[in-house]
Amino acid sequence: MNISKAWHSTKQYISDDWNSNPWRLVGETYNAVTALATALIFAFLAPNVPYGITYPLWLSGTIIMIFCGMSRNSFGIVSMSIVMTIIDTVGYIRFLLDLN
Repeated sequence: MNISKAWHSTKQYISDDWNSNPWRLVGETYNAVTALATALIFAFLAPNVPYGITYPLWLSGTIIMIFCGMSRNSFGIVSMSIVMTIIDTVGYIRFLLDLN
């Protein structure tokens, strides 16, 4: 497959997804951006990661992905997003309790 054909195919997929459910595409894009942002924050600021920023960013994306997965009828996306939300909520609560 050449690059031009791949680019057209990708544009068509995004267009179809937008026409199908624009809110879902926005939610999935938001999750991708927040996941990338948190990964970059961890990569560049470790070991002094600002968890007060990264946890809310990450959690907002995983919570939104639960609903995106439900709109796609995707058990995998929903279950993974729920598990990740639970794990990171526990971590965030532990972080908040340890701020004293």
